[in-house]
Amino acid sequence: MAPFPIPLVDKINLIRSQDRFCRKSIFKSFRVSNLRSFFMHALAEKISLIIPCYNEAERLKLDVFLDSSELLKFLFVNDGSTDHTGDLIRAHLNERMFLRDLPKNVGKAEAVRLGMLYALETSPLNDSEWIGYWDADLATPLSEINNFLTYAYSYEFPVESIWGSRVYRLGSSIRRSYRRHVLGRMFATFTGVFLGIQSYDSQCGAKLFRKSLIRCAFSDPFMSKWIFDVELLMRLQHTNIIEYPLRTWSDVSGSKVRILPNMFRILADLIRIKTKYGFIEK
Repeated sequence: MAPFPIPLVDKINLIRSQDRFCRKSIFKSFRVSNLRSFFMHALAEKISLIIPCYNEAERLKLDVFLDSSELLKFLFVNDGSTDHTGDLIRAHLNERMFLRDLPKNVGKAEAVRLGMLYALETSPLNDSEWIGYWDADLATPLSEINNFLTYAYSYEFPVESIWGSRVYRLGSSIRRSYRRHVLGRMFATFTGVFLGIQSYDSQCGAKLFRKSLIRCAFSDPFMSKWIFDVELLMRLQHTNIIEYPLRTWSDVSGSKVRILPNMFRILADLIRIKTKYGFIEK
């Protein structure tokens, strides 16, 4: 399968339509004649994705992973599943699909952390320029990865991490329940006031990191099982992180995340994070 077969004209339109999210448009930094080589460079980068899985046998679309670009490799971290998630993945392993079984459930934060460190130290996963994590339900489709890279290369500075962001806007298809959207906006507003975080959507489960950033970001265990993405932002506050406004995202039923029942635990985690990392000054 050809890697990310999206026409060049769509890339140009993407950058133009999203220019207000950039500090400077690529058209101010590059000649139009160089755009083709610019985009081809983005398309040629290898990526390893960590896919944390806990009882995902009914939701895991392995055919989508198998049919994806040859530039993508996947490490499925089976987080102590009690269904046949591990067996299902094991039956589809190949040169781009890998599995790490955890003996017991440790939660998404630790599963992602262990997977990121494993990928950094293990060939051929560590041959990639980018290592990231992606939700197993593919609420963010794999086709967005190409848009991540194109968007990152539109910046005038070297981007070290790209975070997907579920922004309702013209030209996008963000299908999210009203309740979860409102709760998400409340959370983002509170963390902005409480910690100084400027992220629109820190909790989206689609993120890429330059390989050189992995140890700094994931060496130490997270204090929170629920909002480790916030702690990541605090750890990496002096690096170049950008948010890419997703073109497509769809809520998938069966999520293990329960916001309201864990609200007090989340608040306690935020207090612990602020005690350790302080406040991000503007």
